[in-house]
Amino acid sequence: MAENGLPVLWHLKVSHYNEKVRWALDHKRIPHVRRAAVPGRHARIARRLTGGRTFPVLELDGTALGESAEIIDALERRTPEPPLYPDPPAERRRARELEDHLDKHLGPHVRLLVLQHMLDDPALLLGAFTPDLRGAQRLAARAGYGRIRAGIVADFGVDAASVARAFEKLDEAGRLFRAEVGASGYLAGDAFSVADLTLAALLAPAVAPEQFPYPQPQRGHPRLAPIREHLADAGLLEWTRWIYARHRGRSAEREE
Repeated sequence: MAENGLPVLWHLKVSHYNEKVRWALDHKRIPHVRRAAVPGRHARIARRLTGGRTFPVLELDGTALGESAEIIDALERRTPEPPLYPDPPAERRRARELEDHLDKHLGPHVRLLVLQHMLDDPALLLGAFTPDLRGAQRLAARAGYGRIRAGIVADFGVDAASVARAFEKLDEAGRLFRAEVGASGYLAGDAFSVADLTLAALLAPAVAPEQFPYPQPQRGHPRLAPIREHLADAGLLEWTRWIYARHRGRSAEREE
C-alpha cells in the first residue's frame, strides 16, 4: 500500500494487460496510486512483489496480485459496484470465459503485431513503449536501438511465421466477436462487462483510442495500417473506439 493507504498499481503505460486493470480501477472509481516502470526493468520489481516477471501488479489490502484477471476478480469482490461481472449466472460465466479466451488467444498476438509493425521506426516504438524517457536516457536508447530491436525479436519470437499466425488469431477474434456480440453492442448480455473491457483493452495498442490515458504516437500511423484494416474488416476497429468513448471514464489515480 502507498503511504496514504491507497492500493498501488505497478504498470507499463502502453501494455494492454495493464490497461485492463487501469480501466477496471477507473470504472469502479477506486482511488489508487500508479507507479510506472520502463519495459525490461519491470521484471525485477515483479519478482520482488509476486515472484513473477510480468506487470501489472496491484498491491491491494496487504496482498500483491500479479495477473490481470486475478486482479479484476479481486476488485469485483471488494467493490462490486459498478459491476464488471453480469448478474445472470449464464452471462457471468460467459463473460469470464471470454475474458480468459481473449487473454490467452488474442492478447499475445496483438502485442506481437504492434511490435513488429513498429520495429523499423525507432522513434515510433520508443515513443509508444518508453514515453517517460527523456534527455540522456532517450539518446542512449536511440543509440542502442539495434540491441533493443534484437532483444524484442528474440524475446517475442518475431518472424514471418509468427506474424502470419498473429494475423490469423486477429481474424479468429473477429469471427468470435461477430458470433458473440448482441444487438446492444455488448458481448455478454446487454451491458458493459469484463468481456467488453478485455477485448477493447487488448486491441487498444493497435487502435489507439483517443481515451487511452497515455501517449499513443501510433494513432493513425501508416505503419499500423495493415492491422487496422484487419480490425475494420472484422467490425472491431469502430467497436473498440465506441466502447472506449462510452465507457473509458475519468481516471481514479491519486497522488502519493
